[in-house]
Parts: sequence; structure tokens; C-alpha cells
Amino acid sequence: MNETKKNTGLKIVVAILAFALVGCFIWVNTLNNEINRLSNAMHSQHQQFMNQVESIYSNVDRQLKEEASLLSGFEVEYGEIDLNDHTIDVTVKLVPKLISEDMKISVSINGRSADLAKTGSSFTGTIPVDIYNMGELMLMSIETEAGTQTQYLSEIQVEYLWDTRIPSLYYCDVSGQGSFTDGKYSFDGHIDINCSSTEQTPDVRFEKFVLVTERNGTEINREDITDDVMNYEAYPHGVYWRDEYKMECEAKEGDDVRIYLEATDSLGYLHRMLIHQWREQNGAMAEAVDASEYIYDPNGVQIFP
Repeated sequence: MNETKKNTGLKIVVAILAFALVGCFIWVNTLNNEINRLSNAMHSQHQQFMNQVESIYSNVDRQLKEEASLLSGFEVEYGEIDLNDHTIDVTVKLVPKLISEDMKISVSINGRSADLAKTGSSFTGTIPVDIYNMGELMLMSIETEAGTQTQYLSEIQVEYLWDTRIPSLYYCDVSGQGSFTDGKYSFDGHIDINCSSTEQTPDVRFEKFVLVTERNGTEINREDITDDVMNYEAYPHGVYWRDEYKMECEAKEGDDVRIYLEATDSLGYLHRMLIHQWREQNGAMAEAVDASEYIYDPNGVQIFP
């Protein structure tokens, strides 16, 4: 009888402890959820605070630039690409804060300059800008009897104009395994081509794709893959192509074998990118890739970089 009572009491204690343990788990889970909620709320408030600080900083910076500027307003228009000298006509309309009858305004960039014509309270003119202008800003000069004032027009975008008007070989690569045996180099893998046009000039697109194999700087094979690339997958501002790729060529120790992708756009510019390179060095195979894009005009003159 006593043994039965002990067992019953023990079961009751175990049940109470089990309920207590479940309650503890529930309580811990509730605390954990509350901690996560508070943490997320603090992160959100911190992000809102940082956004407000950034907004204040941007507004102050903008106001300071506006106060320091010699201009009260400006407008800009971009023309078409001149394929002969690789420039774009940039037409600017500048409104100075202070105007005098003897005022003359000119702009200059890349060694070129243009005088602006006065119409009412504004001055307008056009200047050709190199499409491959890397970092030079347009400089404005205001000349009056009191002297000459200058200001760089950082608000007017004249850098990297080609990046917004000429298509680009965004990403091109080959992946797989190369081997060198019995006087031959062979490669077995995949090739990826991802190229893009621009929103500003969507009609300027790539029209031809060619794989060029060179050995020691001499072309040994040329394969037109235009149809394969253009019929694979297109998106609003470019094309993507992925396929198996195999190649084989005669080679000896010390040879330099390279595979280039050449893409010609509708303007006639040739875009060339090294996508695979093999060089035998000290009896071992070494592979390297220079992913830089080189651009040539229709006459074969390298214009970028």
C-alpha cells in the first residue's frame, strides 16, 4: 500500500516537473521571440536613423553646392556618336546667377572649347566630348570686366559616355579542363557569353560573334557562332549564351594558345576579349585569363582602353 502511494506520488511529481519543464520551454521561446522582435525593432530604428542622417547630409551637401555654384540652373542634351572622331556632341544651356552685358561664357574639355551664345538670361552652346573620356570634367569659364571665374560642371555627365551608349561584353568565360599530350593542346568544357546593350541606345546591339584561336600571336582558327548566340536566350538589353565547348590544336612546349571572343556591334566597333589562355611553363601547364575588353573602331584602331 505504501509502495503504491509512493509510486503515485512520484508520478505526480514527475508530471508536475514535466509540466513545469514544458512551461519553461514555452517561457524561454516567448522570451527569445521578444528578444528577436526588440532586436529587429532596434535595427529598423537604427536604419531609419541612418537614412535620415544620410538624407540630411545629402540635402546639406546639395545646398552648399548650390550656394557655391555660379549657376542657378542648367540643361544638357546628348547627340549621336560621331564614328569618325568617336565623340558625342553635348549641348549645354547654362543660367548664371549674376548676368552682365559684357559677360562671356565658354566650356572646355579634352582639349576642346566652345563659346556659348547668350539668349535672354541663358547661354547655350555645343561641344564634342570623347566617348572614352575617363575622368575629365567639363570646365566653365565666365569672363567679365571684373575678371574670370571658373567652375567644374560636375553635375553634367561627360565621363564614361561609352558605358551608356555602346554595348559591352559584360561577362565572357570558358570553364573546364585543358590537357597537353602528344604535341596537342585540347580543351573540354563550357563557354559562357553574357553581353548587354544600353537603355539609352537600345538599338545599338551586337550583330556578330566569332571565336578566334591564336597560337603564339598567329590566328589558327576562326569560328562564327553568331547564329548560336543570337538564337539562344535574349533579354531586353542583351543576350546570354552557354554551351559545351571543345577545341584541339597542335602545340609544343613553350607555346602560347589563346582564345578570343570578337563581337561586332551595329556601329561597326569591334569588341575583343581574351576568354582562355594556355601557356606551357617549365614542363607544367599554366592557365590565365585577362578579362579586359578592348574596343577597336571600324578601321582597326584601338580606341579603348
